[in-house]
Amino acid sequence: MSGSTQTPSLPPTSVAMQTLERIRGFPEALVPMRERLLANLVMIAQIPAPDGKEEQRVRFLLDRFVEGGVGLAAADEAGNAVGQLPGKTGERNILLVSHLDTIFPCGLDHNVMVEADRVIGPGVGDNALGAAIVSLLPSVLEHLGIELDSNLILLGSIRSLGRGNHEGIRFFLDNLSENVDCGVCVEGMQLGRLNYFSIGTARGDVTCDVHPEPSRSYGTESALVVINHIINRILGISIPNRPYTVIRMGQMRAGVAYDVEPDHAELGLEIVSHSDEMIDQIQGRIEDIVAEMSARHAVEAHLDLFFRTRAGGIPFSHPLVKGVLEVMRSLEIEPDQGHSPSELSELISRSIPAVTLGISHGERGRKRRPDYVLIDPILAGVAQLVGVILAIDEGACGEPPKGAAE
Repeated sequence: MSGSTQTPSLPPTSVAMQTLERIRGFPEALVPMRERLLANLVMIAQIPAPDGKEEQRVRFLLDRFVEGGVGLAAADEAGNAVGQLPGKTGERNILLVSHLDTIFPCGLDHNVMVEADRVIGPGVGDNALGAAIVSLLPSVLEHLGIELDSNLILLGSIRSLGRGNHEGIRFFLDNLSENVDCGVCVEGMQLGRLNYFSIGTARGDVTCDVHPEPSRSYGTESALVVINHIINRILGISIPNRPYTVIRMGQMRAGVAYDVEPDHAELGLEIVSHSDEMIDQIQGRIEDIVAEMSARHAVEAHLDLFFRTRAGGIPFSHPLVKGVLEVMRSLEIEPDQGHSPSELSELISRSIPAVTLGISHGERGRKRRPDYVLIDPILAGVAQLVGVILAIDEGACGEPPKGAAE
């Protein structure tokens, strides 16, 4: 036996080297599609789509699917926009999903401005850009000369945000006849976003209504004052350092005039944690606080939880995560492996390997500043998405499909 030591071999990459080389050229190859991508973004961003009123955006996506050569394009019974692009072998099913709803009401001005470096308008990054990219993906693949072996399922989901609570994608997955081998959730922002773990989230409103007549018990106070008492009690709840847990109080609504004490007030809050059990405990504690304050101040106070996702995900060592990181590295995209709510939670709750990716950089929800997305990073974001689809098509979603060659 030789006394020389052997250098251990490096583990094989999840994505073939020739595929990574090809992906590096995608941003330049996509330059001719730049104006079409921007036009698509502007058109869809100008269509109002609050929760439950996404019909026009659904129609827009279906029209783009048909233009892109998708033979199977229709709205399902829930109202989602669904397109299916058959693969050469059809051994895998890849689901690409983007939510269509926004937080903005129909009455808001949805005009969009295109400046030299950015697109500005309500909801352009959440999630008009994601929907625009999904709607044009068949055309993007054709432009790049890509034919997938896998079937590609394109989904524009409705009723994802707020009280919709992912109703659209939940219906779609519950009624899908075939299995999904891998999923990619497409969000407009931020480029580099890589979510493969869904943090547990519970969102709800605490409402307080003052009785029309004073109670014989301890005097009824202003609804706003009672909500303030509730806030102070919630702030006193003990929160552990581990598992990661936080209570966010993000909204308060009350009052119509300076000189009139409000008889109705609302507090919007969310509980997020790596532990579903911890969320359940805190939810119970808040329910107790609200019930106590309701009795103590002779008001009608209630906690209405309308949004819930469970914690879970795939490990960092999963081939899908490794493949995405290799694609990002090839395009010099810095990954941000954080946690943000998305359709990802519905996929991983069904044991479907999935990730959430962002397309560009921008801002949303800033006070007195309009939402915007930057234009220059978009082509890299689209290249990243196509690269991940190619990686999945080559087997980066885990075990080979049933019937595949050993």
